[in-house]
Amino acid sequence: MRFKNFTLLFLLGIFGMFSSNLHAQQDASINPADIRYWIGEGSNEVMFIVNWAEPDTALAWGFRFSEETITVKEMMAQIDAADYRFTMDATDTYVSNLTFDDGYYQLNGSEYGFWMYNVNGEMAWEYYDTQIVRNGDYVKWGDTECGTIIDPENWVYVWEKEVVAVYPLAEDATIAPEEILYWVGEGPNEVVFIVNWAEPNIALAWGYRFSEESVLVKDVMDAIKEADGRFDYGAGAGMVDEIKFIAGDQIYALAGMWWMYVVNGQMAWYGYDEQTVVNGDYIKFGDESCATDLGHWNYVWETPVWPVSVNTSVNESASSLAMFPNPATSYTQLDARNWNANAVVTVSDLQGRILGSYTLSGNNEPVMIETSNYEAGVYFVTVSDATRCQTLKLVVK
Repeated sequence: MRFKNFTLLFLLGIFGMFSSNLHAQQDASINPADIRYWIGEGSNEVMFIVNWAEPDTALAWGFRFSEETITVKEMMAQIDAADYRFTMDATDTYVSNLTFDDGYYQLNGSEYGFWMYNVNGEMAWEYYDTQIVRNGDYVKWGDTECGTIIDPENWVYVWEKEVVAVYPLAEDATIAPEEILYWVGEGPNEVVFIVNWAEPNIALAWGYRFSEESVLVKDVMDAIKEADGRFDYGAGAGMVDEIKFIAGDQIYALAGMWWMYVVNGQMAWYGYDEQTVVNGDYIKFGDESCATDLGHWNYVWETPVWPVSVNTSVNESASSLAMFPNPATSYTQLDARNWNANAVVTVSDLQGRILGSYTLSGNNEPVMIETSNYEAGVYFVTVSDATRCQTLKLVVK
């Protein structure tokens, strides 16, 4: 609906026939190439824009569909269902309010404004439940309080505020529970705990099992800290101010200004000591200096997640593996004579990408690892079998 008042709608329909020829309505829009968040599937595309009055802000989504036409109502309902931040308050024939709330930014219609809408820069002739749109159209809803009235007599408005593409819901990199190597706790319920450090840019994951219906994020972190001596964190006033992982001479620690965290890809609503998680959830802490800023304090960490190996004792680490030369240029040799036959050796970079894979033969011969094609930098050589897993740092010149 363009107006909540039927009388205004009727008058607008009468006078709109004349006003459309009198005014070149330059309603602010956006190029489809600039849309960041597309909803739906199909070869046809429509842009959906809303201009709010308080504050004066215009945001845009993209909508894809396969049918020849679709009603404005069907499009808006699918956007409402896909994006939890956007809410449409409406009846079958008219819209009473449109809101956007991502936890940091709240947009509502003004108290005394009407919602009106354009299709391709001209006032729509049908209610939103019967108005159809086609490939290439754009639909623009606007609160009259933030519109410019270009024909007061005929109630013709345009919204000139620059349109900004809505940032997509965070698709934060995660890992499947079956890939987790290090589980802490007992019970039928499981959550995955991930930390993404900036220097180097690497993400590591643990698993936590529990019997209760829900647990606090703090409970998960405390259990991992107690079980894995390589992991430690500090906090104050309900906020985590440091997370560390120390493996040999490799230390991962905060490089940016603060830690931020998400639960299931969305920014957590509560501090770590109040936020609860349930079976199937994943928790992700990330150093903001290695994150992609999606706007309005929403960040996403895209680095592939690497499962933490089961911790090994210092004595075992000192005696079970050796690698020479290290630093290496064209090759290095891995001595894994105390490991079982068929143990797997992998070489990975700081982003967790597997660059090479080998299998131990069991004849005590060293494993030759070619490094001539590797760029200079730091890599990880990991050996794992059914009972243990150990990682060495490899430097390539």
